[in-house]
Amino acid sequence: MGRVVTGSDPVLRYRGAVSLQHGPHGTAPWRLPHEEARLHLPEGGIGRAAMPAGVRVALRTDSRALTCHYRADPAPRLNGPQEQPFLDVVLDGLRTRSVLLRADGDDASFEVELPGRAALVELWLPTYHQFRLRSLVVDEGAAVTRDDRRRPRWVHYGSSISQGRGASSPSRAWPALVAERASLDLTSVALGAACCLQPMTARLMRDLPADLLTACVGINIQALGSHGPDALTAALVGFVRTVRDGHPDTPFAVMSTIIAPDREDVPGPSGLTVRECRERIRAAVELLRAHGDPNVHCVDGLDVFGPDQAHLLLEPEGMDRLHPGPEGHPVFAERFLAALRRSLCVPVPA
Repeated sequence: MGRVVTGSDPVLRYRGAVSLQHGPHGTAPWRLPHEEARLHLPEGGIGRAAMPAGVRVALRTDSRALTCHYRADPAPRLNGPQEQPFLDVVLDGLRTRSVLLRADGDDASFEVELPGRAALVELWLPTYHQFRLRSLVVDEGAAVTRDDRRRPRWVHYGSSISQGRGASSPSRAWPALVAERASLDLTSVALGAACCLQPMTARLMRDLPADLLTACVGINIQALGSHGPDALTAALVGFVRTVRDGHPDTPFAVMSTIIAPDREDVPGPSGLTVRECRERIRAAVELLRAHGDPNVHCVDGLDVFGPDQAHLLLEPEGMDRLHPGPEGHPVFAERFLAALRRSLCVPVPA
């Protein structure tokens, strides 16, 4: 039978989760306080917050095998290529397997081999499928201990571009790659189609522990028309200032949206083009710096993923091209991390 570790066992760490919802069908990690989900997203889209993008279940064990019992729900219908329910198994920092989950809302399981010695096991959960962990089963008599590593805490806010749309698998989404390369403990509060500088998100980032803060904003604001030109500048200033109530001196990098070939000069519902969004975001950051915040930095999205990287976008020609594809995520990660190092938000390696 083996030793059963339930999804609610405190020996498991749900790194990157903001809250855990325990129920009869397992433990669901959320990326906002699940009891307040309607306050964060009163007009809908709550399911995105229950998609565990960047969340990994971590434990240490000397078992020779591990069986995961879970439930995963289908992903929403998306424009362009659909997201597949992959889960990555990472052992001592190395991805050893990507498991294609069954995502029909029913009980399912998979088994993976482990080295049979003390090892750190991390299960990187799917980015676009809600997931509930029922239990993990290890060898009878195997040791299971809590992952007690301490790394600098990174909190990132963004849209579907940051949630991981288009990545090959969860640990290969660009935020995961940045976290790996810079030894950061990632918490992603990125929500597809819901990155509009909501005050509740600013309050959440204010209250989360953080040694590094980043945000990638603009594309949802332009597409949904949530802010006009003047309102965007004011909203971003207010967003950063709210976060600053809890993190007055923490490095905070604000990135404008990456290349959007089909929207650069096309006005959205509020009249803003993507190019104008970048200008407004830069102006807001400069205003904050001029008013005594030297630790907030602007990163131009085109410097990270610009026209020369457009061929790495997920969507084919003829569609609204917005997201890095599988080959684009590593490029995005490398260039974003370089931008963070240039602004001294993260240390430059010796």
